[in-house]
Formats: sequence, C-alpha cells, structure tokens
Amino acid sequence: MSSRFRGKPSIAPKTWQARRKLNGRIVAATGIHNWGLTNPYVGMSNEIMKDLGQRTAEFCKRHFGGLKPACAAAGLKYSTLHSQITNGREIPFSTIERLCEAAGVSLEAFRSNRAEIGVLAPTPSAALHRRAAAAYSQALRDVQDEMLRMGGDITVDDVLNWLHRNDGRLDDFDVLRERVDLFYPVQGDDHLMRPARVGRQSLAAQYFNIEHTQDYVHRVGQLSRRIIDATLASHVEVQRRQQYQIADIDFSAIVDGIELKEKYRRVMAPVQTPDGQTLTLVFAKLI
Repeated sequence: MSSRFRGKPSIAPKTWQARRKLNGRIVAATGIHNWGLTNPYVGMSNEIMKDLGQRTAEFCKRHFGGLKPACAAAGLKYSTLHSQITNGREIPFSTIERLCEAAGVSLEAFRSNRAEIGVLAPTPSAALHRRAAAAYSQALRDVQDEMLRMGGDITVDDVLNWLHRNDGRLDDFDVLRERVDLFYPVQGDDHLMRPARVGRQSLAAQYFNIEHTQDYVHRVGQLSRRIIDATLASHVEVQRRQQYQIADIDFSAIVDGIELKEKYRRVMAPVQTPDGQTLTLVFAKLI
C-alpha cells in the first residue's frame, strides 16, 4: 500500500502545558461549562437557576413519578441532583440530556416549556446560541494557531507523513490517537457513519462536544440527509480506491437547535489495525 502515501515523516510533539492553557482559553472565551457548546445559564442569577431546578423537578415527576426514580432510570446520583435543585445550583446539560433520553423524549420537549417559567425567551436564546457558537469556533481557531506556533499542533502534512511512514497501519499511533476519528467501513444498509473510536481532541469531539461514540450518533445524526449521504459516499470512495482523500468542506447545519457554519479541511484514509481490521481514519482542521 506504500504507493498511496507520500511525504516525510515529521510530526511535532504534543505540548501538554499549551493544551492546558488553551483549554482554559476556550472556557473563558465562550462561557463553556458543563452544558457543552452553549450554556445560556452560565453567569445568570440564582433565581433563574432555581427556576431551572423547578422545571427539572417537574419534568422528573411528570415522566418518572419523582426525582429518585428519574435518577435511577437515567443513571444519575440522586443526592447530587437533589442538592442542585434544592440549592439553586447549576444543573449540567448532560444531566438534562440523560433525563430526556431515559424518558424517551427529545431535548426540545424539555426546552419548549422554558419560556413558560420565564427562564429564557426563544428569541434571546437563539441569538445567544449563535454568539456562543461563533465564539467557540474562534476559540478553536486560536487554539490551532497557538499550538502550531508552539510546535504542538498536528497538521495535515503530519497526518500524511504518518500514513506514508506506517503504510496505513495503526502502529506508532499515539501521536495521532486523540486527534483523529476512526470509522468502520460503510455497509450497504448504513444510514450514518459508524465510529469505532472518537479522538478526544478531534475536531468533531471538540465542536460537537462528543465524549463517547453514542454522543456522535446523537449529534451527528441530526445533520441533514444531504450532508450525511455525501460523507458516507466519501467513506465508500476512500475504501474503494484504497487512497487517502483531502477535501475542503463548507459545513452548514443545525445541531441541538444551534446553527453552525464552518469551513474545514478533511483528510480521510484507509487504515488497518495491527490485527488486520480495516477502518477509515478522519482528521479535520478549521480553515
């Protein structure tokens, strides 16, 4: 397979101190907390947090019969959620998400009633989401630029050089492991890409706040059919030709009610695990 990959093997080392510093910058620039990309409640009054707690308690009572059975169904710690509601503390977005999943309803079902208790009107919410998403995108770009200056970022050339050096085999993979995503080959009845592993520092993980492959299915599954089908077709083409593919992608979508518009450079390549399993590697950077 060596004819597929050309370039000199030169990958800059990771800089842990820079990542720690820059991760703090993302939080400071966007107000990101436990709500992921946009938490409209960060910095708001205790009264608003109490209203959110009341809404959460009512949701639990309506769908589960009470707070304890709700926590049991969603795999949450009762004492933590009870304290957050009782003391008017911030409730993480992940908690609301797990409650909705356990209840079998969408997040929109929880959000739709917020205006009724005066937490956040729909128009300001949408505007706040757009501002926070834009700030987050800029923060990611700042991270990329700063890491590149400090010799700790991974570039497209680095990925291509690694592919050439290792002939597409996932050996000596630590330097890329958390910056790329790995996918199973597309099957005939697949309606969405199937992640084998999502790197913690990959663009998808950072941009969509993905921590597990289940998060990928939930968030990326909200993209339009056109975007998903085009991405599936690229996966198929990479495996069919057994050659890497580089493309600049204009991206526009709505995920969890947030409008996203970006342009990124994507590398897709066929790779193999040490035991011979075929996967597709995806690396992306905002441009």
